[in-house]
Amino acid sequence: MVSFLTATLLRSTAGDREPSTDVENCAPTSSSPGYGVVDSILQIAHKYGSVKQFKAYLEISEQSSPNSSGRLRSELQSCGVSLTDCPHNGRKDVADKMMMVDMLTYAIDTTAPATLIVISGDRDFAYAISVLRCRRYRIVLVTPKSAHVSLRS
Repeated sequence: MVSFLTATLLRSTAGDREPSTDVENCAPTSSSPGYGVVDSILQIAHKYGSVKQFKAYLEISEQSSPNSSGRLRSELQSCGVSLTDCPHNGRKDVADKMMMVDMLTYAIDTTAPATLIVISGDRDFAYAISVLRCRRYRIVLVTPKSAHVSLRS
């Protein structure tokens, strides 16, 4: 199941970015072409520099429809997006946890100032984002209009 793209763009002092996408909490419509989604995200990202890595977090179910979700995955991958499979196996918040670990790992490996672009509507990211901001990382957050106020503050 593809839920959405959360782009986390990470910027080093040299201007690199790393996008991470939470496909489970900000899903594009089934008719959205992956090429258009990636292009829209990159237009935002390039305002902050070059993209170092672009990741999308999603559950690639064995029963997923080969039509829409398979097409979207194929288009994302051919645009250079690294797809991270997050099998739930009866657990919750798998993609969120994997994305947060990757964000923090990037922060450990990359000294501030650096930029991360996060696309998610999940307020579980609020604390991790706040901690990284306190450590002088620039967090560019792209959320749906319905996102909780804790993500927009």
